[in-house]
Amino acid sequence: MAVPEIRDASAGDVVRLEAWVGDSLVGHATAHPVRLFERERFCDVQVEHGRRREGIGSALYAALDRAVPAGEALVCRLLHADADAVGFARSLGHDLVELCPAPQADPTAEAWAAWCEAHPVPDGAAAVGSDGVPEADLEEAWVDYYVWAHEMIGPLRPRAEVAAASAGLGADLDHTVSSLVIRGGRVVALSLVFDRPAWDGIVRVLAETPRVDEPDGEHLVAAALARTLTLLAGRGVRLVELEGRTFDPHLPAVVATFPPHDSNPMSVVRLHRSH
Repeated sequence: MAVPEIRDASAGDVVRLEAWVGDSLVGHATAHPVRLFERERFCDVQVEHGRRREGIGSALYAALDRAVPAGEALVCRLLHADADAVGFARSLGHDLVELCPAPQADPTAEAWAAWCEAHPVPDGAAAVGSDGVPEADLEEAWVDYYVWAHEMIGPLRPRAEVAAASAGLGADLDHTVSSLVIRGGRVVALSLVFDRPAWDGIVRVLAETPRVDEPDGEHLVAAALARTLTLLAGRGVRLVELEGRTFDPHLPAVVATFPPHDSNPMSVVRLHRSH
């Protein structure tokens, strides 16, 4: 079993290491700062399929661990369907940060159409497109959501930085299907589809309330999501995946009302470090 040569190909604030055996690049590892978190980096270790279980991944991670400053967390996303990645993370040791069940829907199916019809907007509220409110109101609602959703999992940068990073949010959304529920002149639920192609072609929806303690939040989220799914059905979209975590305040209760469905669960984990 050849011992790989680890080469540093880092650029700027992104750590990138490459594993070489002779003249062949057999793997790489990266760690890049998470934009709005303090002292946290997303990392990824990849090894050529035919060279796995030769110690290359472990060598890459050990070098990455040495290269990233002490005190910074290394986190990664694990698709549960990727047995190799799950096994590798387990071998390194990790702590669960969040579990994302990722339920999937077919908006064109009769069962889902019936679910949408069964979840109208509650009395006293109205559902509109994400461009149906002033941009400032949309951004404020998004920042409210982002802060509570991410403070649950790690040290977040100040709210003012989150707000600055959220400027121009509307340009990133697909307004033809993204939905808001308005009550008392305020955005009380979001169901957002970002206007960028996903790496795997799956349409993903983020649905929750801007305020963690929103009264009747379950019904508000369901109504916003129902509007979005109905609009996606009109497009003929047959596969939608919901973002969200098991500890979100309202979405899990909404998911419990879904028709039978598939899922593609993913976990975010914090990998153990040697220092």
